[in-house]
Amino acid sequence: MTKSFIITPLSPSHADQALPVAQALHRDMTLEQWRGAVAPFLESGPNGSCGAMACAMSDGHIRGLYCWRVSADSAVRVLTVPIFVAIGLFDAAATSAAQIESIDHLARQLGCGTVVVDLRGCVVAATAPKLDAEGLFTRLGYRLIGEALVREVGAGSAAFATAGAA
Repeated sequence: MTKSFIITPLSPSHADQALPVAQALHRDMTLEQWRGAVAPFLESGPNGSCGAMACAMSDGHIRGLYCWRVSADSAVRVLTVPIFVAIGLFDAAATSAAQIESIDHLARQLGCGTVVVDLRGCVVAATAPKLDAEGLFTRLGYRLIGEALVREVGAGSAAFATAGAA
């Protein structure tokens, strides 16, 4: 049976529920450390200069998240993703692909010409099949530059929410 999921802004009231996902990146992270790490991304909101998005399954469990911020590099607005995590037994690839699509949509909506994902804050944790974040991103059009996965995105607008199935 397929499980559906949706990617929406992570609200401050639901941030604590994302701790197990964040622990895939930093196994010993405490709740207080997580709150401190995500707080700056929750202050701005989805129309500001930064934010956090969560991928929740139809049962309400958060399976993935990413944090983002917008900056300007010369005349180009850049969407930077310092944290990207997707977990799952068999659905981490589908969750990751939907999150990556959501990042691209968000970049276009915010008028960003480039997306930069920090590979050091990126993990796709799956039991089967074994996945690597770099391989997944490059298959979806990103290129590796140093410790970053980079992609130019076209202009346009899209909604924040991305729905899919795994």
